Amino acid sequence: MGQPQPGAEAGKKETVRAFIDALNRQDLRELDALLAEDATWTISARNIPGSGVHSKKELLETMLPSALNIFREGEPRTEILSMLAEGDTVCAESVSLGHLRNGTEYNNHYAHVFEVRDGRIAAIREYNDSKHAAEVMAEAVAAGLPLDLGGGTPFQAGA
Repeated sequence: MGQPQPGAEAGKKETVRAFIDALNRQDLRELDALLAEDATWTISARNIPGSGVHSKKELLETMLPSALNIFREGEPRTEILSMLAEGDTVCAESVSLGHLRNGTEYNNHYAHVFEVRDGRIAAIREYNDSKHAAEVMAEAVAAGLPLDLGGGTPFQAGA
């Protein structure tokens, strides 16, 4: 196996930055273009709706539209705090801030591990404060905001 080309890791970090920028703009078409056809997003929490492995189709057609719908327009916003890259792997530390449509604040810290292949994101592994995320999701549902995180099971308050 050969050594990575100089600058290749910087290009992979730029792909991740472009992904986060598109996420902040809620640009599903750009996200689609940045994700490999077989891309997966793994949410590593346990025992909360939305955890597990999700396909690109599920992510773009169900999870993201539903999750973004509970927030005020243009929110949440994710800021990358730091990134490291080695080979095809880019690790990003970030914070996501926003408010639900009912006024509840969302302030979560993330570590994402991205696998970038041929200029597109092939896999995302997400680690976050799942207790905070679950509490905010439950508040959203209790306030009557619909939330379907995939798998055909809408989020239920108290779940």
